[in-house]
Amino acid sequence: MVVWSAALDSTKSRSQGRCLAKSQAIQAPRVDELENAAKKLSYDPQPSPHSALPSHWWEKTGYILVTRGDKARSKVLRDLAAEIRKIRGSKQPS
Repeated sequence: MVVWSAALDSTKSRSQGRCLAKSQAIQAPRVDELENAAKKLSYDPQPSPHSALPSHWWEKTGYILVTRGDKARSKVLRDLAAEIRKIRGSKQPS
């Protein structure tokens, strides 16, 4: 399954690629955050950081490939967004 960073981005509209409700989405997720969250959730991620969503070819936001097993796509996206939210919340301000 391909997970574009735009699929979790709360600043994007549905027509721009967001797949979650704004309340579940996160602001400007990066590929490295997606990769770390997927590793913590045991999805075996394979990042491609310099790729662009075809409809927005000028924005090189990147994506990750994950193996989701028998989980639904929406469940995987919600899990990734929640894990990134946890990771961001646990960072101590410098």
